[in-house]
Parts: sequence; structure tokens; C-alpha cells
Amino acid sequence: MNRLAKLIEGLDEADLKLIKKDLEMGNLDRLVKKKLEEMQEKDFNKICPVCQTPLEGEGFTIIFGPKDLRKKATFCATDCLEYFLTKIKQENKNH
Repeated sequence: MNRLAKLIEGLDEADLKLIKKDLEMGNLDRLVKKKLEEMQEKDFNKICPVCQTPLEGEGFTIIFGPKDLRKKATFCATDCLEYFLTKIKQENKNH
């Protein structure tokens, strides 16, 4: 938070009013969420979560989980996707 506090201290009144307006309208929240999603997307798309193979091309992507905790996984091939789905089904049976 120190970097943000220093940044805010260096702003003039007009810039602070614009930032306050963006805060109230939810623009900053959307901007931060979008940036975090982009960063997570890059991380998830690098390696298949099942076999750890580096991904080339688009692969097979699923989005899963409850609405407020959505997760995204990209697999190198259908066999890895099927393995993942089988494991999810087994976990759900056990709960």
C-alpha cells in the first residue's frame, strides 16, 4: 500500500476528484479485476495441469466452480481433460 499512498500524495485536486469518481462508479474495481484475470489467464495457459506439458496452441479450456470462485484450466489434449473431469466426478461422489 505504500506505493499507492505515495502515488496518491503526489496527485493534484483535479486528479483526486477523477479517481474518487472512478472509485464510486466501480471503474477501478473493474480495472483491477480485469488485470488480475489477464495475469491468471497467462499463468493457467502455460502448462497442462494434468501432465505438466507446456501448452502449444489453444488446447482445451474449461471454466468451472461456483460463480464467485470461477477457475479456468486449459489442457493439452482430450485425454488430460477426461482424466481431470473423472477426478472431479470422483471427488464430488465422495462428498
